Amino acid sequence: MKQINLGNSGLQVGSLGIGTLTWGRDTEKEDAIKILTNLLDAGGNFVDLSPIYGEGKATASLGTLLNAQFSRDELVLCAHVGYQFTPAGVVANLGRGSIRASVTKTMHELNTDYLDLLLLDAPDALTSLPETLDTLANLVQRGYVNYLGLNRFPAWLAAIITQYCQDHNLPLINTLATEYSLLHRKAEQSSFALANHANLGIIAFSPLAGGVLTGKYRNTIPPTSRAATKHLSPLVAPYLESRARQVTEAVIKAADGLGRTPTDVSLAWTFAQTPVQVAVCGPRTGNQADQLFSLDISPLPPQVTEVLSEVSAL
Repeated sequence: MKQINLGNSGLQVGSLGIGTLTWGRDTEKEDAIKILTNLLDAGGNFVDLSPIYGEGKATASLGTLLNAQFSRDELVLCAHVGYQFTPAGVVANLGRGSIRASVTKTMHELNTDYLDLLLLDAPDALTSLPETLDTLANLVQRGYVNYLGLNRFPAWLAAIITQYCQDHNLPLINTLATEYSLLHRKAEQSSFALANHANLGIIAFSPLAGGVLTGKYRNTIPPTSRAATKHLSPLVAPYLESRARQVTEAVIKAADGLGRTPTDVSLAWTFAQTPVQVAVCGPRTGNQADQLFSLDISPLPPQVTEVLSEVSAL
């Protein structure tokens, strides 16, 4: 697997990472072990985690494997901060106390004393920007966090944050994370320009559009799939309409012509889009991880990339 420096940082990451959205709830321990083993065997290291994944159980689930069966130093842990559970549901909170409490809890559950990359998960209209960024700077200065990024922030706000950090000599933002795939290309309209201008790496979440681009939903909804699961179906539903089917059919046709799989073609197209550096997939089972990390993901012929871009254009 290709190793790159993420954005303008010295953080070396594998280009294909895994997400832990289903860990602690849908992914069994044996499958989690197999997923991590596949990641490392393929030369990867990037693991995405959040306090709200797996109904709050995902981080602790990963923590049971670190140092016991897998070396912490082999992995790049990308943790989220900003969302928290409340009686009213999940809400955004980027206040000083909330950030510190979340990071402390995450490190405790992972049995680690530092996080490689911390992503702010969503804007918080009730907390001042200086308070949030000063808190992040303090975490970096104390060695709890090595690098910083933004997840799902509008480009205009990400630009303000980037400039503020520069003007106030604060640790720089290195990464923009966003949903991005052949079926979700909105990031191209704004975030990509900012990333290219400021030399920020793009982390593409859901590059297979909840599994739709694998072709598994071509004719039906498999009973064991995400779309058949009440708590995961909202992640898939937006990509089951007619336009998505047309794009998926184009991917399948390209895959058949190249002797590759739709998953391989979809990921290869994603990596061909500058400035995408990391694609994060979420295999739920060991078998899915076997299939994912057996892919070559070599560059597509330019004409295939061009046709898929045209078919999926916004």
